Amino acid sequence: MCKYDLIFMRINNCTDVFFLTVEITVDCEHSHPDLKVSKDCKIVRDGPGYDHTGEGFPYELCAFGAQRFTSGRHYWEVELTRENSPPKNYWLIGVVKEETFTSQDRSALTPSSGFWFLCSDGPNGFHTNTDPPVKLSLTPRPERLGVLLDYDEGQLSFYNVKESKHLLTISTRFSGS
Repeated sequence: MCKYDLIFMRINNCTDVFFLTVEITVDCEHSHPDLKVSKDCKIVRDGPGYDHTGEGFPYELCAFGAQRFTSGRHYWEVELTRENSPPKNYWLIGVVKEETFTSQDRSALTPSSGFWFLCSDGPNGFHTNTDPPVKLSLTPRPERLGVLLDYDEGQLSFYNVKESKHLLTISTRFSGS
């Protein structure tokens, strides 16, 4: 069962927005073995033996949410910092069609394959996986990312919570869970 809280946000002097937050937990059984997931399945960190030294984004490291949505509006926030640490440089946050993840190949992570996300790719910056891809200049680097999925309207929006700033909305047509 998901926990819901009422959230009020004022974004760029736009109309006030009210919506409920959903608590997202990690599907612990299907996360990558090099990731360490907390016992309550709410925190994901690189495992003690993992060291990202390669070029580009480590697409092979995946953790999926345990929640599934087939309609409605859903909002959650992702903390990208730890106390006394800068924000994470590498992350990929979005939604995926449940039955679509069959490959760890980056080329398979497309909207036509059921993936929609915003990615922080370290020194390569921020981008989406839309067609064509959208590159973003996000300063300051988000410390807490808000995600609003409006399933019925086909919109996935991202917010810099600390700055109360809308970053991007991806429009599409969702189907399945």
